[in-house]
Amino acid sequence: MAIRVCQFITELRPAGAERCVLELARRLPAERFRVQVAALRGGPVADWLRAAGVPVHVLNVRGKWDLWRASTLGDILKAETCDILHTHLFHADVLGRRAARRAGIPHVLNTVHVAEQRWRPWQFAWARAAAGGLDRIVCVSQGVRDFHSRRTGIAQAKYRVIYNGVDAPAYARDESLRQERRRQWEIPPGDVLCAFVGRLDKQKGIDVLLAAFEQALAAAANLQLVIAGEGPLRRRVDRWRQSSPAGRRARILGRTEDVRGVLSAADIFCQPSRWEGFCLAAAEAMAAGLPVAATDVAGLNEVVADEQTGILCPADDTQAFAAAMVRLAGDSTLRARLGAAGRRRVMEQFSIERFIQEHAALYEEIAGTRA
Repeated sequence: MAIRVCQFITELRPAGAERCVLELARRLPAERFRVQVAALRGGPVADWLRAAGVPVHVLNVRGKWDLWRASTLGDILKAETCDILHTHLFHADVLGRRAARRAGIPHVLNTVHVAEQRWRPWQFAWARAAAGGLDRIVCVSQGVRDFHSRRTGIAQAKYRVIYNGVDAPAYARDESLRQERRRQWEIPPGDVLCAFVGRLDKQKGIDVLLAAFEQALAAAANLQLVIAGEGPLRRRVDRWRQSSPAGRRARILGRTEDVRGVLSAADIFCQPSRWEGFCLAAAEAMAAGLPVAATDVAGLNEVVADEQTGILCPADDTQAFAAAMVRLAGDSTLRARLGAAGRRRVMEQFSIERFIQEHAALYEEIAGTRA
């Protein structure tokens, strides 16, 4: 009999945790699992799930004064007679566990997606107090597990590390896309294009990237930059492009679904995060064969191997990040070596197949159906 799983997440916009939910829902073997997804708020991922034939329940909770809508989750879980509730992100975890108790769901697990550095002590207090109601806490990297265990005091035996997965063939470099995008963006043949794909916010260090790019241009005048993403610092990025001389060598794309095109056009991927969990964007860039200039923070330093698939720098060190960009820009042999090793690393350690297999095994273990 198939195990009935409900994935519950805060919202369904295109981001790391949401994409993990998407991949699990549409890739778990249908003969072993019946999967549905619920979310407090919707987004484009809801449409992608429905297109894949996955049942989706969007509760349309708009804010704290609208939480009464979340009470319907218990009714949904009870009607579907789920075996496992798998929660993602803080608010979905809090509300999901209450709904699971109401519906009599026998098994609950939660995935922690980030080593959260913002001041949110209540989240760790909640996790510590409610840990007894969980079968497992899944973490997307060892760094996240160690950080979460240290902040909550929960024994590491409660955790299971499952690295995020990347569909490597979907990000393989496409030479025709490369030429098309570089013509579109007017990138001269001899110039080296740096790329950033992700949220434009403090966590991702977009301000560090802009400052480092300015410094790097002084030593490597052939550098260009493309930024794909949206977020709270978008206006700051636009102002920088308009006011800084370096901005003339940058393209700001906003949110795009053409990630493969961006990665195909690029020569270097930049990930100056202040904190992370795993960092799918860096892994996808490695799948495209790009060397990665990144920061040495928990989770990200398990994806990017220093001097093997990229160059790691201290977080918030603009000068060191600029030096990494200059070094990569000036050495095409180094770029090729790091990029090839990065692609192998993704296929061997961070494949989407492994990600699905490890979750399937965990669900069957929890539900008591493993042979």
